[in-house]
Amino acid sequence: MPDALSPIGWVHVIASLISLLVGGLLLCGQKGTATHRKRGKWYFYAMLVTNLTALLIYQFGRFFFPHWLAIITLVTVCIGYWAISTQAIRYWLAVHLTCMIVSYYMLWGATVNEAFLHIPALRQLAEQADNPALGLTHLGVMLVFVVILIVSAVSIRNAGRTLVPTLKTRGTR
Repeated sequence: MPDALSPIGWVHVIASLISLLVGGLLLCGQKGTATHRKRGKWYFYAMLVTNLTALLIYQFGRFFFPHWLAIITLVTVCIGYWAISTQAIRYWLAVHLTCMIVSYYMLWGATVNEAFLHIPALRQLAEQADNPALGLTHLGVMLVFVVILIVSAVSIRNAGRTLVPTLKTRGTR
């Protein structure tokens, strides 16, 4: 029988599901529109709630690795939101996209871990010492997000907003 969730656990799960849904819509949708900006705020606040509540969940009675990942994700999503909100740095768009994609990857990584922890069939796989299912699932998620990051970098570069400064000399076209 699954463990009962605390009220903080329920808030965490609901905020996580909102983050997964809205993050997917943002990733697949058109960028820069009013809808994108509205969904982006939903994603930002849902991720804040997701990660802040993660810091309050102590299944083993101590602060450990998942809590550090929540802090890293909080910093990442805040930097991404700051970059787009202020546009105060040279490569604000690249910073924004990279941070938001990485934060969404972190969310999916946590989702994989939670699935292998709470779904009985997956938990049995994860508990088998010689079964690579959990590691291979994480590898698959990571590869998908590496491709997404590369595609984003190429699209920014092709749009004339380079991630890496290009040398432009006078008199050349």
